[in-house]
Amino acid sequence: MKSGAFRAEEIWDLAVSILKSRSESLYRQWFSQMTALTLEGDLLTIGVSDEFFRDMINDNYSDLIQSALDNIHGRSYRFELRPGVIPQAAAGVRKNAVPEIRKVEQTPAIPKRRNQLYSFDNFICGNSNRHAFAMARSAAEAPGECYNPLFIYGTNGIGKTHLLQAIAGKISAERPEMTVRSVTCDEMLNDFYESLTRHRNAADFRASFLNADVLLIDDIHRLEKKTALQEEFFNVFNILYQQGKQIVLTSDRQPCELSGIDRRISSRFEQGMTCQVGMPEYEQRLVILRMWRQAHLTNPALPDSILEFLAENITSSVRRLKGCFLRLSAYAEMSGTEDLSIAEAENQLHAQLAEESLAKDIRPEAIQQTVANHFGISVADIIGKCRARHVADPRMVAMFLCRKLTRLSSNEIGDIFGRTHANVLHAAKTIPERCENDDSLRRTIIQLERQLQKH
Repeated sequence: MKSGAFRAEEIWDLAVSILKSRSESLYRQWFSQMTALTLEGDLLTIGVSDEFFRDMINDNYSDLIQSALDNIHGRSYRFELRPGVIPQAAAGVRKNAVPEIRKVEQTPAIPKRRNQLYSFDNFICGNSNRHAFAMARSAAEAPGECYNPLFIYGTNGIGKTHLLQAIAGKISAERPEMTVRSVTCDEMLNDFYESLTRHRNAADFRASFLNADVLLIDDIHRLEKKTALQEEFFNVFNILYQQGKQIVLTSDRQPCELSGIDRRISSRFEQGMTCQVGMPEYEQRLVILRMWRQAHLTNPALPDSILEFLAENITSSVRRLKGCFLRLSAYAEMSGTEDLSIAEAENQLHAQLAEESLAKDIRPEAIQQTVANHFGISVADIIGKCRARHVADPRMVAMFLCRKLTRLSSNEIGDIFGRTHANVLHAAKTIPERCENDDSLRRTIIQLERQLQKH
């Protein structure tokens, strides 16, 4: 009974039985796919398949799990989720078995669950992402022959990972003889350090990537400032590219905006096809929500009025949109509410709605005025032609803040400031670099952001 693995499993089985009694559909979709790993004191570690699964649970169902763990054998337990665990059987069924733990990224094929979540068939196209979708599909249909490398960029939570994994799924299904290597940049970094720690050289690291026919790397911007890894990656990239192997990368910025990355590498990113993924428009968001409602087996289902409310008000990311959808679906099912009202939805999502409203309300004019006031100049100075440093530096700060705090494109920001697209990109790159060595500027940026977000 005191065995760590058995005890953890026993606690989790009891919690799962509580969760199942509260919602059969949530149990089938989420909780049955989670595996007890260890119990240290009152901390229960639970394995999940990947980071997407972990984030969805943490964002939407952590309170349900915690309530189920709050009184087991007269004791409350905390929990944490560990990605990279593929359960051999559903939770609550398997007994006295040690869960299989492996790194998802070490397996060339993408886990089946992820393929089902991320495919070209369930990616909703619109003006904001149609070009990226077409390029990704072309890369999957003819790997190494069309657009190489393919560089997909855009802000967080808008579908870059979806496209990346759709490529992996299509190639794995239609070309099983091909080796698909799909990792995040952080996973690549871990592999690199592990190779150095075990063997004191990067030979194994290089070998693990050089046998790939298709290399997919998510969040390549995380390569910034990792000099040693950049050198190895540069060599791997060149060899694969010369061999005609397909390379697909995603980032939160386009190559010319990446700082802290060797110019040799960023120039390689630019030599193929670069395309942007934007946030879906209202009509796309509504289609996405209806697709989720059809796939999400909850009773009662969310009414159209709630889906329209979500599509209208959650505009920052698809990830947040799904989190809000799942939260309301769980609330409707747990409470038995058949016709969820807008007022109830607003009450459940008050924090998310507040953040969305905050992001929408920051206008470039407010940023210009706030920056001008702080530095003791006028808005006319900021949008004027003066190049003196006491004006040029605040102007760069204002353009940087517009880039960070609004959804305007660099071209739109340039028009507002009477500057070019390149001027805006230069400010977006230069100000963060200066902040690293200038504590006064860093504090100024933080102060200005807080001031703007209070308005």
